[in-house]
Amino acid sequence: MRCTMSEREQYRLVISKRAAFQLRNHAVFAARLEERLAQRLMSDFQNAAEALTRMPFQAPYFDSDILPRKVYRKLLFGKRYLMLYKVQGQTIYIEFVADCRQDDTWLLQ
Repeated sequence: MRCTMSEREQYRLVISKRAAFQLRNHAVFAARLEERLAQRLMSDFQNAAEALTRMPFQAPYFDSDILPRKVYRKLLFGKRYLMLYKVQGQTIYIEFVADCRQDDTWLLQ
């Protein structure tokens, strides 16, 4: 199978301060339970983010009354975590990282 140029391109990844802070908080919480859980969370995040650099349009749009429609995409990782990101040109911006067991108030922060 031949790959087209667009299938081989790598997208640049930018993680917002808010998303990094959210991820850190989830990892700290997981580490309090068990260090291995925090390590797995970070590894799952890294793998999901890396996969986005190759296929950023793989995930569906996130529907919300709070965020603009058809801007942010959602990607589940680590069984219960949600990554919201947007693609602009050749750059992927990860904006939010949330535990799916939370209510939607994290969108307002």
